[in-house]
Amino acid sequence: MKSGYVAVYGRANAGKSTLINACLGFKLLPVSSKPQTTRDNVRAIYNDDECQIVFTDSPGVFKPHGKLGSILLRDAESAKEGVDVIAYVVDSKEVPDFSLCEKLKKEKTPIILCFNKIDLVHANIGEERLARYVQNLPPLAGIVRMSAKDGYGVDDFLGLVKKLLPEGERIFPEGMVSDRPKEYIIAEMIREKCLRLLKAEVPHSIYVDVRQIDEKDKEMEVFADIIVEKDSEKGIVVGQNGRMVSKIRQYSEQTISSYFGKKAYVDLLVKAVPDWRNSDRYLRKFGYEE
Repeated sequence: MKSGYVAVYGRANAGKSTLINACLGFKLLPVSSKPQTTRDNVRAIYNDDECQIVFTDSPGVFKPHGKLGSILLRDAESAKEGVDVIAYVVDSKEVPDFSLCEKLKKEKTPIILCFNKIDLVHANIGEERLARYVQNLPPLAGIVRMSAKDGYGVDDFLGLVKKLLPEGERIFPEGMVSDRPKEYIIAEMIREKCLRLLKAEVPHSIYVDVRQIDEKDKEMEVFADIIVEKDSEKGIVVGQNGRMVSKIRQYSEQTISSYFGKKAYVDLLVKAVPDWRNSDRYLRKFGYEE
């Protein structure tokens, strides 16, 4: 069989997490329309009878702001190191930006260009943009036109990856879907609900800290803190008469219950930690090392 590592690389909101979720066949990684939805290099593991593919989902490349932004940018670039394939995901509806192409020209790892969201751009415009990307990249191992959200092109992408991976045994046990612990997965599920429900200026400052999980055969109780940077943001997350945090809790319970197959109860506290994204102490506490 074949096995290996695939780095999923690209700009913020190109559809990297959506592509990985589509390959897995279920939703593991948070997805939203807001930048910086992905904050960590997370390994998601695809298994079938022929192969095991270990995808690394990385933060989208963007202009960094503050210490956290610089850490995320570093992690996005480091995700390309030591992998067998790089999947470069491009949003076809965006005006082409070739700055990442310059970085990829230095790579000797096989690159698959994933030209995503083709359902959102006129075919002629999309093809012209695609041709320009090809001109600005090193020789490619493959090109896939896709709409990851709809599953279009995903099987073609998986087929290309399988051809490029080396022969080898499974890297992780067959039933394993991520290298991250349960607390991390649950925290990301809750953070995704915040990203989807809250005003544009708030989600960038949010961190979810899962303090405790009490688990039984048919149910689990989760205790978590939603961390923001300002009292005004705390007020927005809590909402009038607690309506917003109640909605976040309700949606989180539904997702957690569906994923783990047991009834979930979520207890949320909202806390303001001033400027935590630039605090060495809190960045270390939340697992972001400089």
